[in-house]
Amino acid sequence: MDLTSDRDKLRQLAELMNGQSATPILAITDDLLEVFDAALEPAEVDFLLKMGGGNLERSELRSRTGLPAPEFDRLLGALLEKGHITEIGTGEDGPFLHIMCIFPGWFEHYLMSGRDTPDRREFSRRVTRYFAMARDIPPDDLNAILESVGPQRSLAAVSPAAPGLIRVGQATPPADPGVFPPHTVLSILEALPEDEVISAGHCFCRQQRRLDGDPCRMGLPDEACLGIGPAAAHVIDGGFGRRISRREAIELVRNAAQKGAIHQVGRLVPLVDFPAKYEVDIICNCCWDCCGAVGNYSRGNLPFMLKSYYIARAPDAGRCNGCGVCEEFCPVRAIAVDASGVARIKDGMCCGCGQCVLHCGEQAITLEPRERNVFLPVLVGDQRRIA
Repeated sequence: MDLTSDRDKLRQLAELMNGQSATPILAITDDLLEVFDAALEPAEVDFLLKMGGGNLERSELRSRTGLPAPEFDRLLGALLEKGHITEIGTGEDGPFLHIMCIFPGWFEHYLMSGRDTPDRREFSRRVTRYFAMARDIPPDDLNAILESVGPQRSLAAVSPAAPGLIRVGQATPPADPGVFPPHTVLSILEALPEDEVISAGHCFCRQQRRLDGDPCRMGLPDEACLGIGPAAAHVIDGGFGRRISRREAIELVRNAAQKGAIHQVGRLVPLVDFPAKYEVDIICNCCWDCCGAVGNYSRGNLPFMLKSYYIARAPDAGRCNGCGVCEEFCPVRAIAVDASGVARIKDGMCCGCGQCVLHCGEQAITLEPRERNVFLPVLVGDQRRIA
């Protein structure tokens, strides 16, 4: 593909942004550079390369770019709006400016506002192709590569057996990729102070699919990405989302769960310099269709790999009436009604999301605490849920 910007400069920029993250992505590929190219003008690429990493005063950044004030203001404004640059803390002449990491980070910010523009549509199209390119890797090789990496996010169960609490008011370092404490979504929200800042923004994955002409098959709302504390303030101040109350956040999670959403928790802004307050500051309400983790598994693009803290059990099969509702809601098809008319759980496939428990009218299924890494090999051929 012919690129608008110089390929070498795009690679330098991707490596620079990747270096700002506490959880950098694995590799900078040509397909990823094409995604960058869809969102950036050549002048913006040059601006970001001159900026470099770390916290900068506005005056220092202008000195580094050497641009006249009108052009500097234009480019800085555009890059703040797109999410490539973020504001952190307060310096002598306003907030510090910091180049954003890639994913999580810029990818989410770019689409969280819900804006529908030609560049965002092209970006979304290229993101779809970026993930689909994984199919070119032999399945066994792809599984081996990613299984060695480990999970990047964790699942929080809808109906926990033993909910925990997050630490409030303590700065915490970013957790290792995919290693997060066993908090459930509702316990996270209910433990927050009533006046804690909570944001709601467009789900990156759902918005990306919609902009690429493939809207959510489950009918989940676009605005379903929650931020907490400094991460939420960051989203609101940047214009990527709006503030909501704790009650609204709890209601959003409950409604999404009823529609089949599973809940991933982690860090919204894993910048090495970001002043995190909580171990978990983002709650994603995901589905087997749109989600970057589950949706790409459903399409046979990637294996499914997440940290989980529960496993579903059916201790009393006699209570199962064989209705199949649990099978309908399982995001990874780990449960199915067998020939005898009873739902059976495949232990090795269960991701512990709790959807089967939530929707079982007979209360025939329970969640058992069990911390583990879930890895499901990439689906091939007619195994794929979405062609």
